[in-house]
Amino acid sequence: MQPPDDAYQLCRDQLGVLARRQLVAMVGRVDADHLLATSRFEGLLRGVHRVRGGAAHPHQFAVAATLRSGPGATLTGPAALGLLDLEAVDLGQGFEVVVPGDRRVTGVAFAVRTDPDPDRPVWHLGEVRVADPADALIEAASRAPGVRPRALRLAHDRLRWTDQLRSGQLTARAQHLRLLMAGDASRGLLDELLEMDATPATGDGERALGRILSRFDPPAEAQVWISPRPCLDFYFRTLRSAVEYQGRADHATEAGRSSDRVRDEELTAAGIRLIYVTAEDLRDERALLARIGAALTARADELGLPAPRLMGS
Repeated sequence: MQPPDDAYQLCRDQLGVLARRQLVAMVGRVDADHLLATSRFEGLLRGVHRVRGGAAHPHQFAVAATLRSGPGATLTGPAALGLLDLEAVDLGQGFEVVVPGDRRVTGVAFAVRTDPDPDRPVWHLGEVRVADPADALIEAASRAPGVRPRALRLAHDRLRWTDQLRSGQLTARAQHLRLLMAGDASRGLLDELLEMDATPATGDGERALGRILSRFDPPAEAQVWISPRPCLDFYFRTLRSAVEYQGRADHATEAGRSSDRVRDEELTAAGIRLIYVTAEDLRDERALLARIGAALTARADELGLPAPRLMGS
């Protein structure tokens, strides 16, 4: 007997693993046990099998552990973020499984606990529940040992750039998950994420630039969409002047440069002036303030408007 096509498709969707209960639902108990006893499958965890001969995905075991934990279980932590394929972000293979309050999972070699929010937002990998990016990021920071702070910052920024995370969302979810009262040593990483969550800026360089621009009165607005596009890193609205940080890896590729040219043409046509700042510029704050201040003063004079005042100067 051959496994049905639906079973193979579900295996592919779930990174090469399948729960016995899933196969039973397709072909019945007797045929499911017959198929799982053939050379096509091998046992991975109790009640969970994988297809023989396939390359093991780095997060295959995390998916198998979630299936092992039964219906309603949710995968969260670093592996849940890894499944999003965030470019250039390596959070490792750590994970945690959260289960409904009436479930007890014992005798396993992975972290499992009762889910503080059984109705949490999730997405599905096959039939496996995976925590929403905001929850996965929060729980990676607050509960996963050995996660590097820089990797978390990169994950946060990638999620924001791809519109999978919004400013303020982490704080709201941390409160909902009752993690803001946690007193363990991992709280430091969570606090760092929540500080980043409070600002519209993303990326270490962009956040540093935001702190510098905050010295102007009135200050620039961060992450401003010019309908229908593009999004400006920082915008002095009355002067129709934007400050763009070019430290992202996206700007270093030919595709990124082509996108920049299109954006620049659109902004020029809209009468918006651009001031570019690089990571090298950030090393000399005084020189950078002088350059931006001079550009804003010239623009204000051109428009017959008062120039922003540099506070503390």
